[in-house]
Amino acid sequence: MQNLVMIMKELGFTIYEAKTYLYLLKHNPATRYELSKYSGVPRSAIYAVIRRLEDQGMVNAIHSKPKLYMPLPPVELLRLLENRFQKTLGEFKENLDKLDATQEMDHVWNIVGYDNLILKAKELIREAHKSIYLSVWRREAVQLQEELLEAERQGVKIILFSFTEIPFQVGRILSHNLDEKELEKIWDHKIILCVDQKELIMGEADVGKDKKVAWTRSRALISIALNHIILDITLFGQRYGVNIDDCVVEMHPGEMERLGELLREKYPENLRRLRVAQSSERKMPSF
Repeated sequence: MQNLVMIMKELGFTIYEAKTYLYLLKHNPATRYELSKYSGVPRSAIYAVIRRLEDQGMVNAIHSKPKLYMPLPPVELLRLLENRFQKTLGEFKENLDKLDATQEMDHVWNIVGYDNLILKAKELIREAHKSIYLSVWRREAVQLQEELLEAERQGVKIILFSFTEIPFQVGRILSHNLDEKELEKIWDHKIILCVDQKELIMGEADVGKDKKVAWTRSRALISIALNHIILDITLFGQRYGVNIDDCVVEMHPGEMERLGELLREKYPENLRRLRVAQSSERKMPSF
C-alpha cells in the first residue's frame, strides 16, 4: 500500500489523494466520513481531496444520503493518465523547442576533453546536409575520415584546409603538406568545423590536456570562423595560383572576388615568382 502511495506521489498526486483513491479501490462505495476514518486522511482535508479527485475524473459521486463515492477503475485511470501526460509532454516539448531555438542562437557550449571533441565533430559531420568547411590537422582528420567519406557519398560539399599532409582524398582538400611533427614544435593542434553554415566547433585539439572547445550555433561566431577559413584558403590560392572560387564564393558572394582583386593589386609579382618556385619544390601542396 505504501509503495503505491509513493508511486502515485511521483505521478503528481498528493499523499492524501493517493490514500483516498487506493482506499476506495478496496472499499467502495464509501462516504466521506468512512474515507476520513479509515484512509488516514484528516477530516479537515477530506472534502478538498474528494473535490480534486472528482475534478480530475478519478472519483465519481453517487447522489444519495449520505453521498457515496466510487473510484475510477484502474484500467481507466491508467488510460486517463497516459492521455493526460502525453498531451502535457507534447505541449511541453513544443514550447521547449521554441525556447531552445531562441536561446541557442547565441549560446556557446564548452566541450571538455579530446575524446568528447572528436565524438561531437563526428556527430556534426553525420548530420550535415549541404556543406562542411573544415580546418584541421592530420591527426584529427584521420579520426574523422570515415564520417567525411560518408558525408561525401551523401552529396555533402566538403572543403578541407590544412597546413599538414592529409593522407586520404575527400571533397576539395587544400593542404600545404607540412610535416605534422615539425609543425607541432611551434603550433598546437586546432580544429574549425562548420556544418551547413549553421553549427560550429572551434578550438584547440589537445590530446594531453582537457581543454575546452567551443560548440555553438551563433551566427556571429560562425561568420568569424568561416572568414578565418576563407582567408586561409584565399591566401593558399594566391600562393600557389590555385582557383578557389568554388570553395569560397558561395559563402560570401561578391566579397571573395573583391578580396582576390586586393591581393593581386598588392602583390602583382609575388604570384608569378611563387609559381616558378612551386615547380622546384620537392613536396607539392595538395589542391
